[in-house]
This record gives sequence, structure tokens and C-alpha cells, in this order.
Amino acid sequence: MSLLESTTDLDPKELGLFFSLLEANTGIALDATKAYLVNSRLSGLARDSALVSVAALVGQLNRTPVGHLHWQAFDLMATHETLFFRDKLPFELIKSEIIPKLLNVNAGRRELNIWCAAASTGQEPYSLAILLQEEFPVLQNWQVRIHATDMSESCLAQARSGLYNPIEINRGLSQAQIKLHFDVLETGQFRIQSTLQQWIQFYRLNLLKESPKLPLFDLILLRNTLIYFNREKKMAVLKKIHDHLSHETGYLMLGSSESILFDNRFIASRSDRVTYYRKV
Repeated sequence: MSLLESTTDLDPKELGLFFSLLEANTGIALDATKAYLVNSRLSGLARDSALVSVAALVGQLNRTPVGHLHWQAFDLMATHETLFFRDKLPFELIKSEIIPKLLNVNAGRRELNIWCAAASTGQEPYSLAILLQEEFPVLQNWQVRIHATDMSESCLAQARSGLYNPIEINRGLSQAQIKLHFDVLETGQFRIQSTLQQWIQFYRLNLLKESPKLPLFDLILLRNTLIYFNREKKMAVLKKIHDHLSHETGYLMLGSSESILFDNRFIASRSDRVTYYRKV
């Protein structure tokens, strides 16, 4: 028998404890129907940790204080699917309506603050930086800050590096954009140019925990994240978002399958098949 034994027989009690641990620390809510995800995503970590099975790994996580191994497991259980200009239409709305309005409202102070609250490996904040640079050259004379946060340090490490492989780079970008904004390395990877990186600050932030002091934001993107939370966790995250959204200028955008009509602190508007939210 190999070092990593069969991982199909997870004890339901142990699995439930692990899911409770995962939800308490990350907000990700899973149930017994997702046992296969534990098996498929944690098998490598169990092997690397010299444990005989995923069940042994889960047992160890359940019985020890939350530490580095836990966050490695939590990171693996999160879904980090992303691509440049994901879903297209929200970026079209940002270009055609939201940024022009913000340019007008903020003309006196010439500042623009944006928060990508689930930045993953960086494609979303870099997409915004590309859009702003290509479509709004006036912003070169503004103070533009894009705060890009995520709870996954491994994702943020790639985002900070600005390095993408050929598959990643061809998901959502045109050849003209690749040529204009990226350098090709001898390794075959593509590195985003520093003129785009200078607007973006990447740092780790767990939306369920206490946040560092943040500014009021003109635009917050919290896309494809709330779908993994239960109602209680959604309300907690939305309170934080509400606290940091500018009342006068702030726009909130969610993923295409997400809605917060249950939260009366926000009012929804719809334009060109895209829903966005403002403070009431």
C-alpha cells in the first residue's frame, strides 16, 4: 500500500467538524455532498505532510489549533477560478457608465479608490488597471488606488509577481492587449508591466475577520464570493462592504449569479443586463 491510502472513507463526524472549521475561518459553507472535494483537493497536502490518508489529515486539523497547515487546507478548499475581464459585461458597464460618472464627481480631488475584495491570482485588478489605462488617459494625472485583497497567500503571491502562463494569459485578453501590457520571458511566461502594477496594492484580508483601516471606496468588486457563504456570513461581509462604500459615489458589483436584494442597506440598479448596487 502506498503512503497515501484510500481517501474515500471519511468519517461523517470528522468531515462535519472540518467543514465547521472551514466555515468559521473562511465563510465557505460545505456539506457532506462535497466530501469528494475534500478527497480530491487535500490528497496532495496529506501526502506532502507524510500522513497516510486524507482522513488522517482531517483528523489532525480537527484536533490541533488553527495554524499554517490549516490555512494550506483552507486555501485548497477554496475555488480560485478567475480570468481576465471575466464575464465582460460588468467591465463594459464600468467603462461606459461608472468611471465616467466617477471622473465627473471626483474631478475636484482627482482621486479614485477601488477595492477588488476577492482578487485571487490578480486577473481582476489587472483587468481594471488595463481598462483604466486604455480608456481613461486622464487618470495618469489622478491618484488611483486599487486595493486587491484575498485570504489566500498563495494566490496573492502570484498576483504580486504579475506572472502568468500562456493558458492564463489567453483567457480574456486580446493579442493586442497582451503585446501592449505584458513582457514575454525566456521561460515562456508573461509578466505584466510595472506601469499597471503601480496602481495596485495586494494584501491578505479575510472578509470575516477584523479589517485594517480602509478608505471609502468609489467602486467595490465582490464577485463570485457570496455564493459560498450562508446568510449569516453574507450579512456580516455586506456590513463590512457597506461601511467602506462611499455614500456619494460608491458602486458595488457582484457576480452574475449573486444578489443581495435581502439586504435593505443597498438599492439595486440595472443597466445593460448588469446589476449594481448603491447605498440607500
